[in-house]
Amino acid sequence: MALYGYTIGEDRDGNASNGKQLDVYRFLIPSGPGGSITPTRVGTVNLAGTAATADLEGLGTNPTTGRIGAVNEARVTGSTTPIDPTVIRVNNVDQPFAPATTSPTRTPSDLRRFGFDSGADFGRDYSVSGQPIVQYNISGNQLTSNGVPVGSSLYKITTATPGVISLVDGFGPATTAAQRQGTQPTNAGKFVDGLAIDNLNPGRTRALASDFRTADGDGNQLHKVDLLTGELSAPITLRTPSGQALNVNLDSGLSFTNFGSQRLIGWLETGVVYEITGYQDELAASGLGLGSATGTNGAGFATATLLGTVPLPNAVSGVVDYEGFTIVNE
Repeated sequence: MALYGYTIGEDRDGNASNGKQLDVYRFLIPSGPGGSITPTRVGTVNLAGTAATADLEGLGTNPTTGRIGAVNEARVTGSTTPIDPTVIRVNNVDQPFAPATTSPTRTPSDLRRFGFDSGADFGRDYSVSGQPIVQYNISGNQLTSNGVPVGSSLYKITTATPGVISLVDGFGPATTAAQRQGTQPTNAGKFVDGLAIDNLNPGRTRALASDFRTADGDGNQLHKVDLLTGELSAPITLRTPSGQALNVNLDSGLSFTNFGSQRLIGWLETGVVYEITGYQDELAASGLGLGSATGTNGAGFATATLLGTVPLPNAVSGVVDYEGFTIVNE
C-alpha cells in the first residue's frame, strides 16, 4: 500500500463549446523534503454541458469506499452577480478511473452556494442519528472587489444518488435569505478554500480548513471547523520551520492521510506540497478553542514544511490551476 495524492486541473483548452476537459493526476506523497514527485495522468473528466462553473475544485476521499468524489466550485470566478450554478459531484475519479456525475438537489430549493473557491472532504454527519458519511464542501470568497464580502460557508451533500446539498449554519443568528442565496457568507471575514477531515479520530471539530492566500489581508492560516454548526475557529497561523510567517498567495487544498501515522498535507494550485505539523495541539483543544501555549507550536500556530513540487502541465505558468487535492491509500 502507498499514499497517493490526487488533483484535477481546470479546463485544459478553455473551450466551453466542446465540453470541459479536466485532467486527473496522481502522485506519491513524499515521506520528507527533497524527493522527486512525478505525476501520472489517471484520466480525463468531460463535463460537457453540465454547469457554468465546471471546475472540480473540491476533492475528498470517502473513508467507507476509499474512492474520490469531486465537487465543482461554487461560482464563476470574478463574477459580480449572484449566479446560481448547477452543483455537480463527480465520483470515482481515482483508479480504477470510472467517473460518474450527479447533480445534488438543493434544500431549500433556492439555496445558492457562496463564494468562488471550494474545498471538500468526506466525514460524519453529526446532525443525524448513526452519523452517516456525507461529503462536506466549503466555499470561500477572498476579494471584496468581486461584489461579495470576504468569508466562507460550509455545505454538506448526502452520498445517495443524486443526493441533497444543504447549508450547514447552526451558529450565531438565524440564517438570512442573503446567506442562503449566496450573496453573504456565514463566516464573515474568514476565507478558506481547502478542507481536511480527521476520520482516524472522528469528532465534530476534528476538521481543518486552509487559507494560503494573503490577498484577503490576514496571511496564511488554518481554521478548525465545526461540522455540526459550520462555524470556523479563530485563525491558526502557518509558520515556516524557522519560525517566520509563511507567505504565499495561492489557492489551496488540504488533506489528512487518515492512515497509520497520520499526516496533514497542504497543497498549492501550482503543485507545491507542504507537510503541516503542530496542528495536533489545536485539534486536541475542546470545541473550536485553540491549543495550549505550552504545546509543540504554542496556541494558534502550526508549521508548514516544504516537501517539493509536482511538475504538472502548465501549472507553474498559471495557464492551468490545480486547486483540488486529496489523498488515497492504494
